[in-house]
Amino acid sequence: MKLKKALFVLESIESVKARWKKGMSGKLRSPNDFEIISVGSWDTLSKLMSPARLRLLASIFHHKPASVAALARLVKRDFKNVYGDVMLLADVGLIDLRVHGNRKTLMPVAKVSGVEFSLSDLEVA
Repeated sequence: MKLKKALFVLESIESVKARWKKGMSGKLRSPNDFEIISVGSWDTLSKLMSPARLRLLASIFHHKPASVAALARLVKRDFKNVYGDVMLLADVGLIDLRVHGNRKTLMPVAKVSGVEFSLSDLEVA
């Protein structure tokens, strides 16, 4: 399976609504190589894709840890904080969590091979 790239689009809520309307009517196709994630503000983008979360995503992609605990050890961070970040990355759709082993541990698996940002039509204030 070829992994897509995540494309974060920084755009106004009006643009998001317009794109959704086109998508629902079948007039808009998403590029095959990208998973598009719309973000409405700089604050949201910076909180969502913090340096720590980007590092986790890269570590999951490159090292393929067998569990969240193994990932926490790999990046030398507290398990609880890594677990919270992993859950958020899964909610956003950047990773999958698969049940692994006899103890049913969660194994994070990357769904994207990279992250790109597009600064669409949002005003810089």
